This record gives sequence, C-alpha cells and structure tokens, in this order.
Amino acid sequence: MQAFSIRAGLRELPAAVGLVRLSDWRGYSPATILPAINALPGVRMEERSPASYRLAMRGSALRSPFGVRNIRFYLDDVPFTDPGGNTYLNCFPLSFLGNLELLRGPAGSHYGAGTGGVVLAGNNAKDTVWGNSLNLQYTTGSYGLHQVDVAATTGKNGWSNQLLFQHQQSDGYRNQTAMRRDAISWQSVVQQREKSTLAIRMLYSDLQYETPGGLTLAQYREDPKQARPAAGIFPSAEAAKAAIYQRLFFAGLHQHWEPLKNLSTDLSVYGAFAAVENPSIRNYEKRSEPHAGARLSATGEIPLGNTTLKWSAGGEYQSGWYNVNVYGNNAGLPDTLQTSDAVRPRNAFLFTQATWQLRDGWQLMGEVSWNNNLVAITRQSIVPNIKFTSNYRGEWAPRFSLLKKWRGLTTYLLAAKGFSPPSTGELLPSNSIINNNLQAEWGWNYEAGLRGNVIRGKGWFELNFFYFALHDAIVQRRDASGADYFDNAGDTRQKGIEASFRYPLLMKRQWRLNYRMSYTLSDFHYKDFIQVDHDYSGNELPGVAKQVVNAGLFVNTLYGQALAVTYQYCDPIWLNDANTDKAAPFHLLGARLSSTIGKYLEVFAGADNLFNTTYSLGNDINAAAGRYYNAAYGRNYYAGLRFSLSSRRYQGSEEK
Repeated sequence: MQAFSIRAGLRELPAAVGLVRLSDWRGYSPATILPAINALPGVRMEERSPASYRLAMRGSALRSPFGVRNIRFYLDDVPFTDPGGNTYLNCFPLSFLGNLELLRGPAGSHYGAGTGGVVLAGNNAKDTVWGNSLNLQYTTGSYGLHQVDVAATTGKNGWSNQLLFQHQQSDGYRNQTAMRRDAISWQSVVQQREKSTLAIRMLYSDLQYETPGGLTLAQYREDPKQARPAAGIFPSAEAAKAAIYQRLFFAGLHQHWEPLKNLSTDLSVYGAFAAVENPSIRNYEKRSEPHAGARLSATGEIPLGNTTLKWSAGGEYQSGWYNVNVYGNNAGLPDTLQTSDAVRPRNAFLFTQATWQLRDGWQLMGEVSWNNNLVAITRQSIVPNIKFTSNYRGEWAPRFSLLKKWRGLTTYLLAAKGFSPPSTGELLPSNSIINNNLQAEWGWNYEAGLRGNVIRGKGWFELNFFYFALHDAIVQRRDASGADYFDNAGDTRQKGIEASFRYPLLMKRQWRLNYRMSYTLSDFHYKDFIQVDHDYSGNELPGVAKQVVNAGLFVNTLYGQALAVTYQYCDPIWLNDANTDKAAPFHLLGARLSSTIGKYLEVFAGADNLFNTTYSLGNDINAAAGRYYNAAYGRNYYAGLRFSLSSRRYQGSEEK
C-alpha cells in the first residue's frame, strides 16, 4: 500500500480503500476496465458510450457529465490529474494501469482538492523486478471488437524497461458509437544504488470515439440502439458527426531516495499535453491543454521510547496554459469562430502528517494541508477582452484518525475536511458561458471502519460507515441542446455503508474455488436546496443508486484452467433533482473461461450481460426534455489468444 505515505498493509491504514490487483483484471474482459472497478464497494464507473468514462466515489458523479472530475489520480506516484481538475482516464488501456488503490472520501490533507477520493495507479518502482519477456494478445468480440496488446520487458543489472502497446477498435452497441484507440507506453526503472530508485514513464494515446447523445424514455423504449434524433433547430447526433478526438502525451519522472536509515524522499516531475476536438450537436470545440507540475515529499521515523513517531511533509504544484476555441459545427467540420478563451489554472498545496505508533496496537494520525487554487480566463474573441479570475480563498484541509489493531482485526475512526473548487470544465462548460458565480464545495466526512480475518483466519472482510455533510454541492444540468452547465445546490447529507468479503470456499490440491462479494448502501439527500421557485430539500440525490451488490465465483486449477462468474445488481437511480424520473434497476451476469495450452499459449473466451438486460449506463442527469438515457451493451461475447515467452515473470508487492 502507498496511500498517505504509510507504505504498509491494509491493517495499518485508517481509510476506506479498494484494491484492484494485476490478477483481478484477468477475471473479466480485457477490453474494458469497468467490471473490475465496479466490483469494489462505494465505487461506480460508467460508460455513456465506448471510451466515454465516468468514475464516481461516494456520489461524486453529480459533477461528471463525462470524464473524471473531483477525484485525484496519480500514475507511478506522479500527478496525472491536470491542474484544471480533469483526468483523462480513457487514454489508458487496461494493461497500462497495473495495480490500483482507490481511496474513498476526502483526502485533501495529503493529495489536494477533491471531495470524491483518490486513485493511485501503477506499481511500486522499488519493488519492481522485470526479466526478459514478451506477451502478445489478440481479442475479438461482438460489435466489431478487435484488440491487440503487446508487452515487452527487459531487465539486467538494476535496470528494467517495459514497453506496452495497444490497438483497440469497436463499432459500438448504439448508432454513432464507434471507437478507436492506439496507445504506447515506455517505463524504465533504474536502481541507482541500494536505496535510490529512478522511474520514468512516457505515455502517448490517440483516441477517437463517437458520441450518440441521450434519449428520452419514449425513444429509449422504442429503440435503445438509436443515436439522438434531430429535434427542433438541433441536428441529430449522426448528422452533426458528434465525436471526441483526443490525443495525449505524458512524461513523468519519480525519484525515490533514502539518504538515512529512517529518512526517505520522493520527487516527482511531469509534463503533459492534451489536444481535444469535440464536434457536437451545438458546436465544434477545440482545446489544447499543456500543463506541468511537481510533487516533493519527505518521510521519516523517530523512536520515542516504546513508541514510534512517523512523519511526512511536502508539497505539490501544477500549472496549465490552455486555449479553448469554439466554432460552429458544419456537419462535423469547424465553421465560424464563436468564442476563444485562454485558460490558466494553477494549483499549489503544502501538507504535513504525523503518525504516532503507540503500544498495544494503537495508532494516532493527524495531518493537514493548505491549498491554493486559481483559474484565470480571458475571452480573447471579444474586444476589449473579458477577464475572469476565481476568488477561492486558501483552504485548510485537516484529517484526524485513531486506529486500533486487535488479534486479526483492525478498527479505526476518522474525521476529514474535504473541499473541491470548480474544475475548468465547470467554469467554462460546453455551453461556452463563463460561470463566474460557481463556488467551491466543502464539507466534513466522519467515518468508522472495521476489517480483518474471519472464519478461522481464511476469510477477509471490510466494513465502513460514513457520514459526509457537504456544503455548496456542485451539480450538473443540461440545456435543450445537450450542453452541460453547473450550479451550487446548497447542502447535502450523504450517509453510507460499504462492505466487502472474500473467502476460499474450497481449497483442493488440484483446484480452488474463491468467493467475493461487495455491498454498497448510499443514503444521499439534499438538506437545503431551493432553485428559483422549486424546493428540492429532502430529495434524494440523482445519479446515485441506493443499493448495489456485486458477487463473484472464481475457480482456478493446478493445470492452468480458470473460470470466473460475476454478478451485479443495481437499484433504481433518480435522474433529476425533482425526483420525478427514475432509471430502472438492473441485473448483470458475466463469465470468463481461460486455459493454458502447453508452456506459452493461453486461450480465453467470455460473455457480458448474459441476461441481455436493457439498461442505461451513464445517465445524463437533469437533462432537458428528459434526454437522460444512454443504453449500454446488450449480451456480448469475446474470445482471444495470449502468447507469453518469459525468462522471469513480473513481480510486484500485492498487499492484502
């Protein structure tokens, strides 16, 4: 575990965290990252159309019409979320992610602004051991799926290299949902000396996907595969050739150094450039988003008699130089310039943390950060220029926790303040109107957790209870054209229970049967929310299912066969603040079977949505005219081959 610089197992971590290990990805389709992430409690990943990702932790999807907002993302200990608050998670093929740690709830005391949570991706560089290997994989499937994955590694004398490549294409389930992605990644890890490690990651992704638009309930029932039809003055999604063209280059460096026995330092530096073009029903947007940043931290230990004081301190800085131009859309081509904006986001924060390891398994932790966030927007298409500068004050984000380790069990209590200023996409949304009234949301989260071994030490469970009082919550709305804009929606009260359990049902000499399940209860309501002449106080928050259940059976044999059967149930979801429209509940069933043949070859096949359920995934919340629905894949199949040639397999730390 890397969270909060503790670098220890789950037993020492006073936080709600979900893990997706390298081995977990292999229970699902290699074409998507959604099922493995959605198997975690308190986490919800959606896909409005192939590659149009949304990720929510504890209801944060209220701010994500598309993309990932209000969640901080780090790749190999390097900041990946841009200074505007957006994360281009869809640039990543599954094979590029490695292990994932998903921290639910506010973590601004250590990672900066964000009330949703934090995602830590990649593998600990100092634990990396790569030998010489070559892996080739081909996957084909329903709806025109074709995917090629290549992974090559070399390692010798303290220097390891990994090269990854993927090509993926699909025709999509709905009309106007074809996608294509080509991505390449190079990572190098140099063990400079015994206590010094240098890791470099370079990534390039070229992604394009069509966007079909939301449907009304009548259109969804008539034909869920159709793209949004023409309406009034607005053309259909197909006539507008609505799509996203996204290219991203990222280069990051992470230096870990242990100059003294009880002292270590970590320095991360990165530069990135994103270019996005978005022909839509209402306009044609072009964005260029160069940005750069750095993070520096130091961690140490001080013995205090029979106790130990662990400390860490550091800071992070990011700056961006964006240009956003909006044109008319002439059948998928840019037309007359409508607006041109220079956007300059900047984030900076300092943090410090102290963890006191007491006797008898007690641990007391306190940390705090000071954060400064600024966004300046200059509308250059108007003379004289219109200028807007955010006025968010510097924010303190404290976090306190108390943990106790028992025999086989760990309990903890925590209180943490979270805050999140509007992202650049919320200040300058797709309707191109600068939102100069939008303010940061903030609140306190209170949590209690219990985890440990059960049933003679063979099983593992986690149970979390939380209460989050959020003020000035930012919520999404959509106008008649489908353009998104955002409001502060007063106060919310978010109470929840998150539980997970895994147990080896059978452990025979030649085969094993493991069971996993997770459960999420989200009781989220507006406390005080009056909009013009509508009072939504007491209503349930839209976009959040009250109950979600995931379960899975995983069989592995000594001879290389594996079977995974997974199930998910999702409660109905409110689609608007008024709580007048609701998406239906759904059940999903998936299965994957794989077998090794000889020494180097593996074959696999599987299916998702075996019940052939018609359901909407990635609803457009508060959409005008009730255009909420984005139909997900029906029953679909996939199959593939994997060729592996290796002198030494990858090894990395995988904590319980």
